[in-house]
Amino acid sequence: MPGAGEEAMVDVESGKLLQSHGGYRQLKSFQLAQLVYDVTVRFCDRYIDKRSRTHDQMVQAARSGVQNIAEGSQASGTSKKTELKLTNVARASLEELRLDYQDFLRQRRLPRWDRSDPRRTALVARRCKSADEVARWVVEVCRGGQGEPSGHGLSGPGGPHGQRSGHQATTVAAPTATTGSTGSTRSTGSTSSYAEAAANAALTLIAVACSLLERQLNAQAAAFEKEGGFTERLYRTRAQSRNRL
Repeated sequence: MPGAGEEAMVDVESGKLLQSHGGYRQLKSFQLAQLVYDVTVRFCDRYIDKRSRTHDQMVQAARSGVQNIAEGSQASGTSKKTELKLTNVARASLEELRLDYQDFLRQRRLPRWDRSDPRRTALVARRCKSADEVARWVVEVCRGGQGEPSGHGLSGPGGPHGQRSGHQATTVAAPTATTGSTGSTRSTGSTSSYAEAAANAALTLIAVACSLLERQLNAQAAAFEKEGGFTERLYRTRAQSRNRL
């Protein structure tokens, strides 16, 4: 006869009481939030004073987005309410991070790219999987001419500005020219153009992550409304067990 642990496993697998949970690494929202976290760590190390509170706050906000998606997914087996709450915390953390990036641009009088900017569309279409890939994209944009789109928006990995070196791939932005060398900005980019592109790249990724989390929250709310929480499932399961006796 199966033991108590094996009986519980039967319940989990049959879906009578504990619903399937975890598997957060397969969620697009988690993958993108993790990418935002990795990019933010690099961005802050390069552009934000490590001794400032802003540095820690931005990194922690990005980390919170990742961790709360994971925690919410793990908790969903026994508490849809907790899953909803933690997913919303992840969404709020990324919104806080978005404001920090916007402040970075505003305080340095750097432009924030419009939603219809072709560079945003190009980055989303690139489907970057790592901070290295985002870094290479930033280099390509800046070497296209002060972050302005060249050709059909961006040169792309096979275009004239798509040459990649190992050094460029290790940072969020490539090494910058000296402040006064305005004549070389087209070939190497300037400090401000790399900062602008890196911050706007992060904002673009955050926007997509927040959109995914909004849809995730709506789906979780709909499931909770339809199926109820763990307590309701527990009551139904016990009632069904009594009726079979």
